[in-house]
Amino acid sequence: MRSLPISNLSMIEEDEASTEVIDLYAETKRVLESPFVPNLIKAVAISPTVLTMCVEIYRTFHENTSLPQSLVAMISYCIPVAKNCTYCAATGELYCLTLGIDEDMLAMLAKDLGNVSPKRVQAVIEFALKCALTPQALVPDDYERVRQQGVSNEEIVEIIFIAALANFSDTLADSLKVEVDEMVAQALSQ
Repeated sequence: MRSLPISNLSMIEEDEASTEVIDLYAETKRVLESPFVPNLIKAVAISPTVLTMCVEIYRTFHENTSLPQSLVAMISYCIPVAKNCTYCAATGELYCLTLGIDEDMLAMLAKDLGNVSPKRVQAVIEFALKCALTPQALVPDDYERVRQQGVSNEEIVEIIFIAALANFSDTLADSLKVEVDEMVAQALSQ
């Protein structure tokens, strides 16, 4: 059993897992379309109850989101970058690259949001960031700006949920002190 640095909490590897955890790992790989169990999942597996909740949240989200996957990926990248969550930013970056979002767009999303095009994407990302970072500061104009880009009320709620899910993942990864998955790091270094 490998321990996480700083927190000294155990990570449950696949070959050490109980039958219940192995089943949840299989479901995680299916839902995330991943060939490996992410370190974040292995870190929460110390508590099968928490693992079950995490897998269910991610499964429900991935199977029911109505927004374009590329937009979800961009939101899922921008928030951890803004919050300095190394684990989630790396995972989000790979998610974006896998969907064909190029390095130039990633750089704009991280440091030059004012030049992101189309304006609809820019407005959604700005709104999602504000939801994640300073939700108390949201004012009627913030909602109106995304509505002016053709975003429906249903989509607004989904964007808020994605921002909350990104915060959820960032909190888990940063609090557990999870290291970037080796396969993610290797893919990003190529």
